[in-house]
Amino acid sequence: MAERTLAKVLGSAEAARRLVLSLFFRAAVGIERIYHFETLDDVGFAILSGGSQVLSRTRLGALVRAVTTGPVKAFARATECLSALRNQVVTLSLDEHAIARFTRKFRIVKGWHTIRNKRMRIEKLFFLYWPAQRRFLHLLVTRANAELADVALLFLRAVRARVHPQQIRLILDAAAAHSHASLIRFDRHRKTVFLIRAPRRPAYIKAWKRLPRDAFTRVDEPGRYVGATPKAIDITETTTAVKGIARSVRTIVVREHAARGKDRWHALFVLHDDTTAPLDLLKEFRTRQHHEQGYRIGGHDLVLDTAPSGYPKNGQPNRPGFRQGPLTLSAWISALAWDALRELGAALPRAFHLAHPRTLRRWILVRDAELIVTPSHLLVVLESIRRRTWLRPLIQRFNAAHTTLPWLGDRRVAMGFAAHCPQLPDARPVLPEIAESSSDCARICSGVWC
Repeated sequence: MAERTLAKVLGSAEAARRLVLSLFFRAAVGIERIYHFETLDDVGFAILSGGSQVLSRTRLGALVRAVTTGPVKAFARATECLSALRNQVVTLSLDEHAIARFTRKFRIVKGWHTIRNKRMRIEKLFFLYWPAQRRFLHLLVTRANAELADVALLFLRAVRARVHPQQIRLILDAAAAHSHASLIRFDRHRKTVFLIRAPRRPAYIKAWKRLPRDAFTRVDEPGRYVGATPKAIDITETTTAVKGIARSVRTIVVREHAARGKDRWHALFVLHDDTTAPLDLLKEFRTRQHHEQGYRIGGHDLVLDTAPSGYPKNGQPNRPGFRQGPLTLSAWISALAWDALRELGAALPRAFHLAHPRTLRRWILVRDAELIVTPSHLLVVLESIRRRTWLRPLIQRFNAAHTTLPWLGDRRVAMGFAAHCPQLPDARPVLPEIAESSSDCARICSGVWC
């Protein structure tokens, strides 16, 4: 896919392949910065990234800077899974993620960084997220002054034009209800259900507190941990008048009882859904937490926050401009790495189905191995047999797939355990066709089993 979409702008198919593979495995194994490639000389990583040697930091940085917006968006469209939404009623979440930019030289736009709780120079990533599948579907990168409501409408048009879902139920944070004008624009999209967190403005909170007590329904929810005292909430339904919208906006109001101090009030604006029960809408909105968790995993485990800047370093300090290509490519490949690691976790025992990337690296990916290159195969010999009970089925499926590496002379990749490791009764040679011959290669490979 990379060779087809990025080869022209980078000058060759090999450069496109090496760039994408280097960025993908950088995210998968957790190499935080591109300049860390300066001291990276692992042969296994070099083969994974499409060559006999690891790309230097200068070469990789040059390739990242060389990509342009059009080819990168073509690559993203070719690798996203929006087609799974076709003819479906699907709940999606859209939210922004701010990447801090610590630069004094370049005057880039400032915005609010929620985690750092201050206004600073940032660039924004807007990911469309599918909470039910826990995967990122679409990406748009912008300057710091982009508004969530504007981006939401862009995403809706793009998704509907490309895959024609039966209905989209879109979850949005309070930034989308910053003004009544945004709610009016959402109301025009009658086929889309919007679940929007209401801003906790003083006037809104006073109105919620004036609601009669007997209008609320008490609900006991699970506590903070197993065996904890249930958490009590009161939930009710009301309406909010919005100038410019003919009908009052349906509003779900939640009062969360505090163990000490003041109770906490929450509310949801619901557009174009008058039938779903309030509690069901609340639970649907809470699936947005998986989106927030995805951003945390991206920042801590998948080097999302160290993506290349959107402003070119050779631009004018007072007007540096904004290039979507490098930032989009790096951030989107981090999302693809997360999808791949989730699939890896799903193939492991149940305890690993929702494992974070760092957990998978510690238990699965970071293992000592010997690489044996034969005229027809690349043999990966694992030194340790720890956790072999549930690793063997995974390795056997990999070997049965007959994966080949075009950049290594179309050699087939095979994996197994070293000959000196204790073998199981049903162990079989990894490469029986080679083991039966009498060559030097056979003597080396004959003891590798799985």
